[in-house]
Amino acid sequence: MDQDTLYLLDGHHHLYRAYHAIPELSNSRGIPTNAVYGFAQMLVKILQDKAPDYLGVVFDSEGPTERHLAYEGYKAQRPPMPDPLVVQIPYVRRLVEAFRIEVIIQDGIEADDLIGTMARKAEAQGMEVTIVSGDRDLLQLVSPRVRVFDSMHNRIFGVREVVAEYGVPPNQVVEVRGLSGDSSDNLPGVPGVGPKTARQLIQEYGTIDRLLAHLDSIRKPKLRENLQKFSDQARLSRDLARLRLDVPGVRDPARLKRVPPDVEALTRLYRELEFSRLLKDLHQEGGPAVVDRKSARAILPRELLQGARRSRVLGVAAIFPDPSPGKQALLAGRQARLVGMGLSCGAGRTLYHEFTPQMQSVFRELLEDPRVRKVGHDLKTLIQVLSQAGIRLEGEIFDTRVASYLLTPHQRTHDLTSLSLQYLGRSVEIRHDAPKSDLENSAREMAEAVLEISQSQDQQLGERQQTALFREVEMPLVAVLANMEQIGVRIDKDQLETLSEELEAQLEARKSKINRLAHGEFNLNSPKQLSEVLFGRLGLRPVKRTKTGYSTDEEVLTQLALEHELPSEILVYRQAAKLKSTYVDALPAMLRADTGRIHTTYHQSITATGRLSSSDPNLQNIPIRGEWGQRIRRAFIPEEGFQLLSADYNQIELRLLAHLSGDAHLIRSFQEDADIHTATAANIFKLSPDQITPEMRRAAKTVNFGVIYGMGAYSLAMELGITQSEAREYIEQYFGNYPRVREFIKQTVKEAQEQGYVCTILGRRRAVPELANR
Repeated sequence: MDQDTLYLLDGHHHLYRAYHAIPELSNSRGIPTNAVYGFAQMLVKILQDKAPDYLGVVFDSEGPTERHLAYEGYKAQRPPMPDPLVVQIPYVRRLVEAFRIEVIIQDGIEADDLIGTMARKAEAQGMEVTIVSGDRDLLQLVSPRVRVFDSMHNRIFGVREVVAEYGVPPNQVVEVRGLSGDSSDNLPGVPGVGPKTARQLIQEYGTIDRLLAHLDSIRKPKLRENLQKFSDQARLSRDLARLRLDVPGVRDPARLKRVPPDVEALTRLYRELEFSRLLKDLHQEGGPAVVDRKSARAILPRELLQGARRSRVLGVAAIFPDPSPGKQALLAGRQARLVGMGLSCGAGRTLYHEFTPQMQSVFRELLEDPRVRKVGHDLKTLIQVLSQAGIRLEGEIFDTRVASYLLTPHQRTHDLTSLSLQYLGRSVEIRHDAPKSDLENSAREMAEAVLEISQSQDQQLGERQQTALFREVEMPLVAVLANMEQIGVRIDKDQLETLSEELEAQLEARKSKINRLAHGEFNLNSPKQLSEVLFGRLGLRPVKRTKTGYSTDEEVLTQLALEHELPSEILVYRQAAKLKSTYVDALPAMLRADTGRIHTTYHQSITATGRLSSSDPNLQNIPIRGEWGQRIRRAFIPEEGFQLLSADYNQIELRLLAHLSGDAHLIRSFQEDADIHTATAANIFKLSPDQITPEMRRAAKTVNFGVIYGMGAYSLAMELGITQSEAREYIEQYFGNYPRVREFIKQTVKEAQEQGYVCTILGRRRAVPELANR
């Protein structure tokens, strides 16, 4: 008859492992979920693969233990638990409880001691015990009935494996650690004695006590001296490493009998944390399991076309010759090459084919069918590359990258590998150095994966009332941005070259003036030399100190400009030098040979607020202020027969504030087409609008925009050069005139604290998890 099996899971070990193995995972409310998700996967895998009769999860207790009291340095070097992990602890406890698995924890006792005591009790009752942990401290517990399973490396340690790995039987592992010490637990050991020497000594003498009783037989003088000098340290390290096997009050292992999970509780938790894949697995065949994905069946192009038209959906995965999907080729002005495509119409039916001229008609028929929704990842690049082959992506499109960004805008990455782990519990990625057959299989898997992921994302978008935002704003924008990137932006290269020569001459002239004011030459790009000039040679008062000396940043130079002309000249020089290097000289170098235009990359899924960004170059940051900024902008020119249109919303933030807050006074100002800054100034200073000076209007403008973004009295005082009491009075006057604005701000903050996010008019969510940070 088979023996009952008991599995004891080292909770904290797996918690940290999951936290570091799955980075940047959180739900739409911004709550980190990576550790909980990884822990859930581990539990599910143990339940299915091992099917233990008895199961318990053991956690360390908070606060000091007996070892901390015995040795002040015990684990002293370990950093505190990261905040994103701390907030997940309650969810992990709920997870284990929902699985109806016993949580074993005891005040002042380490998990290892609880595991040791329970393992010996279970062993005495005739159970076969498996300890699930990668912690090598637990190897001392190994016996004919107790083994350690390192699930991360899929290794099982029985007596034979411990001896093979460490050269000593399990009961002597602590003796080795006593001599060699352990940096992870801050056990000092004996200086000069490493693991290899420690093993040799214990193999010969058996125990530390026996070794110390026979020091005369140690031939190496330095080793003998260290063993004698640090003998107490060796015994202390061994005693700290030895696990307790007699912790009182530990429950009977027979109480850990495995029972079915609480499906309702797990469902609530998975939905709250947005674990779509785990939720799906939970409800398949009535219980949690890791379900192997169905093997995809390769089909013929005609069969795929018919299947796609029946299901009205097609998963698309493009394969490029290198990890940068055609983008470098596009930037260089070359024909971006598409190696092949994986396609899927669902239900395990997939196709991979090389992108050959003979197959392009088939791809065109599939991709240009307006009745079939196209699902893919990073469709913007695919649209551009297909257009070079004369193929359009027609009909409704669904981009899993953009959907992920909309659902979790705070996440840093939205790559397909991360999404497949998050939604499917498996890794889907392309390895460009893989054999051709593996590459083809990966393409088919990717095509099928994007379909599976999109189904969960579509459901989540619907639950959050974001379907319209996704379909009517985000998806049409994909094709627009692809087109904008391809067309590019025209610039007048000659105009910029002329500007560069003028700036160079001005920089030289200003450099000469700076050297005169500094009473000698110095390197303007050296903060150290500039600091010596300002605070040494000129004797100006230092404003701010850094680790390396006195600061010469822009804020400091702006303050010092009130006392001396040199700092002001340095600021002007820096600004002109930056304009020249960043724009005037850099932009012509970015012109593409084949088009003579600049082709920036527009990023739709980066900023947490939902706005676009661009890079190589950043066309959203072209300067506008001053003569040089205006001349740089004039270098951007339209195609012959076209015009450039510059459009700007007048005071858009304040108009939105009026609409959202419903403040009657603010709304009336806009309806009457009044100058809102003059109106605010009139209210603050208790004057009629015709008495408001430009300086008063500027102060009111700062108040108008500052209040929206939470500017307090201190910042407003610094901005306007007034006292904090005056600044507080300005703010109070503002809220007195626009009381609904204050109510709106308070209500918005309250809602954000309660639900963890704020929402735009169109339904875009912005998680604000910082409000819950202790």
